[in-house]
Amino acid sequence: MRPSLWSDDVRFLARLGRPALLAVSLLALLPSFPGPGQAARTAGACEPPPAARPLAAFSIGLRAGLNYAQHTGTEERDSEYEVSSAWRRGLTGGFFVHWPVTARFGIQQEFLYTQKGSQQAIGVEILEIPTTLDVIYEMDYFELPILMRFTWLQGARHAVYSLMGTALAIKIDDRYQLAGQVDDGEQVVPVTAAADMREVDMFDYAFIYGLGYELRRGARRLLLEYRFSASWNTLAMPTYAYVPLGDEEVLVENAPVPLKNQTHCITLGIRF
Repeated sequence: MRPSLWSDDVRFLARLGRPALLAVSLLALLPSFPGPGQAARTAGACEPPPAARPLAAFSIGLRAGLNYAQHTGTEERDSEYEVSSAWRRGLTGGFFVHWPVTARFGIQQEFLYTQKGSQQAIGVEILEIPTTLDVIYEMDYFELPILMRFTWLQGARHAVYSLMGTALAIKIDDRYQLAGQVDDGEQVVPVTAAADMREVDMFDYAFIYGLGYELRRGARRLLLEYRFSASWNTLAMPTYAYVPLGDEEVLVENAPVPLKNQTHCITLGIRF
């Protein structure tokens, strides 16, 4: 019978003595470590593919720019007055929080200060005399838009997106200025007014539509946006005036003009 190879190995280790047997035992207990290439492959296998990586929780940003505001009339042409509106240039600015829902769609909550109003030429009758009043309405709001943002074109560094949503605005300051003349053909009487507009509803509600361009610079994103907002509630804007009569001024009450806020806005921003 041919001797086993295992018996030869045992006799060889026996000749080496106890120190050799102890060393062999320790080597058998040591764990095996992967080499550099194998370690890189193992780490890479644990990383999710780009499409499966989770979206960022949220991002914050700042935006500021110019408002071109006006008021639009809601009455028919044959009403008791005629209104011609011109722009009021103002400022807007604030910060926002953006929550991504998918890679292209997200929800955006904003906190803004915005200046609205208009310049109006209002044709009314004062003391049964047709008169044109030049009126300036200045209205400053704290605005809370909540918007849906959708990215239409998305590249490595560039993106084009649209915005749509609604906004609640709370009036924090206002000013009403009026100037005109009552001319009956024999005498010209100036009419004036300057006051706040606390009687005008302090809340305003609007639809917002916009288009934006985003440029990525590292972890930051630079924004250029255009927005249009149109209010759906009507504001009763004052048209009363004071007419001098001797040493006194007589208040002439005119019916308020129903008008709605409307703005065109151009802003620059940054998102972190």
